[in-house]
Amino acid sequence: MNSKLNYVLSCSGKNHYFDIAKVLYNRKQLTKIICGYPWLKLKKYGIKKEFVSSNGFIRILREPLISSKFYKKLDNFLNSLNSKNIDRITFNFINKNTDIDVLLGFAGVNLTSGKLMRDKGKIYICDSTSAHIQEQNNILAEEYKEHLNKKIEINKSNVEMKLSEYENANIILVPSTFVKKTFEKFNFTKIKTLELGSSVSKFFTLKEVKKSDTYFDILFIGQISLRKGLHYLIDAFNKFKHPKKRLHIIGSQTEDKDFFYSKLKNENIKLYGHMTHDKINNIINKCHVNVIPSIEDGFGLVVTEAAAAGCPSIVSENTGALDFINRYKCGLSVPVRDSNSLLEKLQLLADDKILLKQLSFNASIISKENTWENYVTKLDEIILDFKSKN
Repeated sequence: MNSKLNYVLSCSGKNHYFDIAKVLYNRKQLTKIICGYPWLKLKKYGIKKEFVSSNGFIRILREPLISSKFYKKLDNFLNSLNSKNIDRITFNFINKNTDIDVLLGFAGVNLTSGKLMRDKGKIYICDSTSAHIQEQNNILAEEYKEHLNKKIEINKSNVEMKLSEYENANIILVPSTFVKKTFEKFNFTKIKTLELGSSVSKFFTLKEVKKSDTYFDILFIGQISLRKGLHYLIDAFNKFKHPKKRLHIIGSQTEDKDFFYSKLKNENIKLYGHMTHDKINNIINKCHVNVIPSIEDGFGLVVTEAAAAGCPSIVSENTGALDFINRYKCGLSVPVRDSNSLLEKLQLLADDKILLKQLSFNASIISKENTWENYVTKLDEIILDFKSKN
């Protein structure tokens, strides 16, 4: 059996797919990556244009709508249009090329192209980095009802597409035990778990940057949203007993911005918005702990990125990176929606310097194993094992 597998990657945005594509490209296993992102922002990955189908026009149209609560239906429409466009382009490419073994498709963009791969006797992997879509919507619906007393806008087209893809796929690829359990809840058995990698070339320890001995610096990286659980962190931070505390928030606004407006008015909270990787890395190196209090987060890539820079994490039990911090002893966990438990863990790390130092050391050591090169190697192994049994 020829062990070299040729891949097509398909995603609606950019996601982590260009990190995977770069490895496949260097190993001469990349046939094409099809994405909904502008080429201008993709050049830096060093993949020749002939291997990239860049379709960023709809993404550009969506950009001003993503944080607006007034244009949610329009944003959902454009999102669905983008997904169908990527699916159509992927379908046409697969239809014209015979040297493709695997379609790795981000969930929600490969309804017809995934089915075509199955019809051709090839392998279609539905890559779900979030919880099963129905479970995800249930969790979010509870949160929005509790805090905003409103129903969430469900993109029905996206839901139907994902449900069909789950059925069509040879393999449903998930990044964590948390996501795996949500699929098992709906009786899926064709699930394979593969932890996401970390970009050690972008995130690493800076010897010239020192953490403060006076301040206790807490980091949050992610969208300012209910889904990311930032409100639970802010609540814990406000109760946190430390004379010199700072909360650094890196991330873009969402339609939830009105809910967070007054919560973020605090002289000890530093808002940065969107930042480049080198600036994020600099801030990570200054912080004592990274916090991901998400109510639903399939993995939480920022946990491995923070670890690569020697910063441990506190994560909720609904964050997939729980597997990562438990296995390598590089962080702590709290129950979901529990600001009191989060407060206890913050206080523990602020008071116990030895524990904090040990978790930080563990983080900086193990992150070197979670590379995208290792990710692709394990992905190959999963596929070859599947082929040997079918």
